[in-house]
Amino acid sequence: MSLNLETLEKSIKALEKSIDIYYSYKEDKNKYLVETIAAGVIQNFEIAYENSWKLIARWLDENISADTSHKTTKKGLFRLAGEYFLIDDVDIWIEFHNARNNTSYRYSGVLSYEVFEYALKFPSYARYLLEKLEERKY
Repeated sequence: MSLNLETLEKSIKALEKSIDIYYSYKEDKNKYLVETIAAGVIQNFEIAYENSWKLIARWLDENISADTSHKTTKKGLFRLAGEYFLIDDVDIWIEFHNARNNTSYRYSGVLSYEVFEYALKFPSYARYLLEKLEERKY
């Protein structure tokens, strides 16, 4: 069974577009507009992250053992994904996981900024994962 990677591709593109829009408006005097765009970046990060870890879990289940993803935590999934060269930096993926868990606190200033900073970093790591999944699709 091959993985359908279209959803991941679309969610990465949506995140990248929202980041581009943020950078084009970041100096705008309307701080509410910029904050709204930043919230959209965080929302797109959440979606791209969720699609990423779910595809990692599916790949591991299909290629390692049918219940691999059910026997471990997300951090364990990232460690396994690193062992199988789906991702190249396990530690940053664990940090993305922690940032994703903190998105519910995004309106608390400091945490919001930290999550946003991880959202800005995420596309290149998600693209790397997508590339590796595409290489091993069949």
